[in-house]
Amino acid sequence: MNLRVRLACDHSPNFSCNLNWKLTMQRVICISTLVLCLVGNFALAADDAKKTDSKKEEGFVPLFNGKDLSGWKVKGKEAGWKVKDGVIHSDAGKEGHWLLSEKQFGDYILKVEWKVSEGGNSGVFIRCTEEGNPWVTGYEIQISNPKQDESHCTGSLYSFVPVKNRPDESADKWHTFEIECRGSVITVKSDDVVCIDKFDQSTDEKTKTKPLKAHIGLQDAHAAAGNTIEYRNIRIKELK
Repeated sequence: MNLRVRLACDHSPNFSCNLNWKLTMQRVICISTLVLCLVGNFALAADDAKKTDSKKEEGFVPLFNGKDLSGWKVKGKEAGWKVKDGVIHSDAGKEGHWLLSEKQFGDYILKVEWKVSEGGNSGVFIRCTEEGNPWVTGYEIQISNPKQDESHCTGSLYSFVPVKNRPDESADKWHTFEIECRGSVITVKSDDVVCIDKFDQSTDEKTKTKPLKAHIGLQDAHAAAGNTIEYRNIRIKELK
């Protein structure tokens, strides 16, 4: 083929279409390969994260099903509590008082995520009895946004044991308690900060008669109207 004929072919419509089609297909193949690689990497990362979470949470079972208050007893007015989108919500001024676990527990690790409003007040009860004030018969791990002393701030065993380290008490932010009860010894962490470091209740006259097996409880928004408290992802691992 001479040069004149070759140039005519190279500038023919069919040649241009074929060239454009080949370039387009090459781009499609490259993009498809890249997408498949990214999807594969995301899948592997998600699988690794799932394995890590499963290992980390091994032995834990939920105390809250994310749908309703099954397994809990309202020790106040039912209107003081509502469940939505996997969250237990309480508004101050509606006299919800507190929630009592139907089951009693002895030695365990309890994890609770909570969020309190600005100026709010609440708490998680452990080893409390059904009758009487739960912060007296057992302990209240305090949740408090206003500034209080170390015996009444977030993470303290309210009125009984002050915090060793003061945790983050920011309002309108999710925090996590990890509470371990093992025999007469109690440890409390808030967002991985050790607040109560292996307190032995048998060594204190004020606490040595408190039960070692009893209920778990959640306090309502124990503050002025307009305040709120929310709980989610409540799970427990019973210790042998």
